[in-house]
Amino acid sequence: MNSQRPLQGILLMVLSMVFLPTKDGFAKILGAYYSPLEIIWAQFWLMYLVLVPFIIWRYGPKILWPRPFGLQVIRGISATIGIGLFYWAVLYIPLANTTAIYFLAPLVVTALSPFILQEKVGVRRWSAVIVGFLGVTLILRPDVDGFNAGYGISLAGAVSIGIFYLLNRKLAGVTPPVVGLAHSVIIGAVVLSFLVPTVWIAPRSSDILNIVSFIFFAILGQGLLMAAFVYAAASLIAPFQYFGIVSATLFGYFVFGNLPDAWTWAGIAIVCSSGIYIAIREGRVKAVEPSI
Repeated sequence: MNSQRPLQGILLMVLSMVFLPTKDGFAKILGAYYSPLEIIWAQFWLMYLVLVPFIIWRYGPKILWPRPFGLQVIRGISATIGIGLFYWAVLYIPLANTTAIYFLAPLVVTALSPFILQEKVGVRRWSAVIVGFLGVTLILRPDVDGFNAGYGISLAGAVSIGIFYLLNRKLAGVTPPVVGLAHSVIIGAVVLSFLVPTVWIAPRSSDILNIVSFIFFAILGQGLLMAAFVYAAASLIAPFQYFGIVSATLFGYFVFGNLPDAWTWAGIAIVCSSGIYIAIREGRVKAVEPSI
């Protein structure tokens, strides 16, 4: 079934890359008042409650317990740190810039896979990694006021998401992808439950529309993302995840008035081109879950 309806798969991937960056934009709006910890905690609990009924219906309740537990916990924590740092970074730098830096995650996977997964990486992929990191230097370049901490936060978050993807590959075949996603979000939600009381701010009535929009785009975007892989092979649709930079840029421009300059666009183009090359070269997806 994966290769029978490729156009539908591509369309679903593109749509998910419209809705998920929009979700991130609303997270930036909410982050002006609420802690990123509170935002991601609410997102993870909600996602888990949406996923659990389907998982129980499809696979049975026993599969809900994470196995192997240790690696699942590490994967869940790395995802939580990566997404949390994203929501923190967008408070300091434009949404498009943060999104572009997070596209480093597939390059991190390629760079670390020989050491962690004992995979062989050829000269072409190493070259793509090096070029991609050079592209990031154009995005990270300090301005006359000095280096913005948001870039350092987003860079650390991209590395954390890269580790998350490495563990996805390490655990591939242990559980279905949707179950692995549920394991990651529930582990993150439980861990954050111990921290959220220290930063908790009760939702304001004036924020209800933004909160509902955040929830709506998060659920819809993630659902479309998972559905995309039902209709088309990952190697075909993975490059279309980079459409997310377009959505992030448009949201940032129309809502916040931010538009990348020429040097930043050059860096974005280099990073995305390197990631697309690696995705095509390896014939499988490396980075779709940062949208959780």
